[in-house]
Amino acid sequence: NLYWSLTHVFQGDDSDCTLPWRREASGLKNLSPRWFSLRSGIRGAGDYLESVDTLRGWAIVMVFLFHAWGISGAPEAVTGDVLLLAFVEAGRTGVTLFFVISGFLLSLPWLSSKLQGEPSPRVGNYYLARVLRILPLYCCAVGFSAVVSGEWQVALRAITFQFVGFEIFPFSVVWWTLTTEVQFYLLLPLLMWLLLAGPLHRICLIILLLAWGFFYFTEVLSNPRGEVVGSYFFTKSIFARLPAFLVGIVAAWIYLRLRSKPALTARRTRVLGMLVIGLSVLILDRILRATVSLGELASERSWHIHHTYESLLWMAVLLAFVLPGRSGMLVGFHRWMAYIGKLSYSLYLWHVPVLFYLIYPFKGRMGEDYYGSSAFYLLPVMAFIMSLLVSVLTYRWIELPALNFKRRLPV
Repeated sequence: NLYWSLTHVFQGDDSDCTLPWRREASGLKNLSPRWFSLRSGIRGAGDYLESVDTLRGWAIVMVFLFHAWGISGAPEAVTGDVLLLAFVEAGRTGVTLFFVISGFLLSLPWLSSKLQGEPSPRVGNYYLARVLRILPLYCCAVGFSAVVSGEWQVALRAITFQFVGFEIFPFSVVWWTLTTEVQFYLLLPLLMWLLLAGPLHRICLIILLLAWGFFYFTEVLSNPRGEVVGSYFFTKSIFARLPAFLVGIVAAWIYLRLRSKPALTARRTRVLGMLVIGLSVLILDRILRATVSLGELASERSWHIHHTYESLLWMAVLLAFVLPGRSGMLVGFHRWMAYIGKLSYSLYLWHVPVLFYLIYPFKGRMGEDYYGSSAFYLLPVMAFIMSLLVSVLTYRWIELPALNFKRRLPV
């Protein structure tokens, strides 16, 4: 049955094994495929941080709930001032968390090599690794959408990571984030070179960041031309979302500085980490409620800095998750969420079409009766399970082969 299948897929192990299937050490007798471990496809698996995949899992769940909420069209009866409901109504904050994680993980090799006095990563291998990570599945998703919709010209623009918005709805709803990610990928080696090469280079970096900050403040935060701020460039591109990536880089630097501190394994420090997570989530809840009250478009135009506030709070959560001694304090579904995080890229690309094509036909037939029916609650659950199953397939046959090739590249 479906529950048995999902249990056996996700209860994996991180160690290498010689048999394609093996029995876990737990008394539950769960079997897991060898190819689906948390360390599969990872370069430098010895430095693997399971907690980051756990956070990715939470990020994709928030994004999924946000789109499920929007596609379902939640009635007013279930909206309101409910604790943590804002993480559903404004679950797009999961995208900000993804950006912070990208800045954190991708800057780690450069910062680590500097601290350890080792050669910097090879830029060519870095770019090839990014191509192998992003392009195969993205091309598959864009090609599939073109076949279904017939919008081949839009698909060709999307393949080159141009912003296409909702032009191939519902498939292209999430593509803008990949365009922004790719812009960061292109920019990161320059940022790291200026940061690490020497004092004069750092002065140049500061000048560039000050110039960016000036235009970001005058064109977006002070909002002199509100209609312009509604554009992709002024709200969603690397120009507008750079703070999230920079915060991730700062988090990487803090992590490398603190991870070897013996005091971080103390029990009182773990309790402090739990308090940091709890406080950060509560403050995030208030910020997200404010964006819900304003509306998405208005909050982008008149309060764009809320993304920076989100980024800083997600950085606090990220550090509380990844610093030594933190794993034992994480509550509930830690390993499950890590496996969902492992599938997060596939889930991210497929969940909106699955939600749309599953929910909209029911809404069209049932009308207002849909909101009071069990379908309102059951269909998103079914959509999540279906998205998981599709993601397992695309991970196995599209993502993983490219990841296995990528892991052979020297850093």
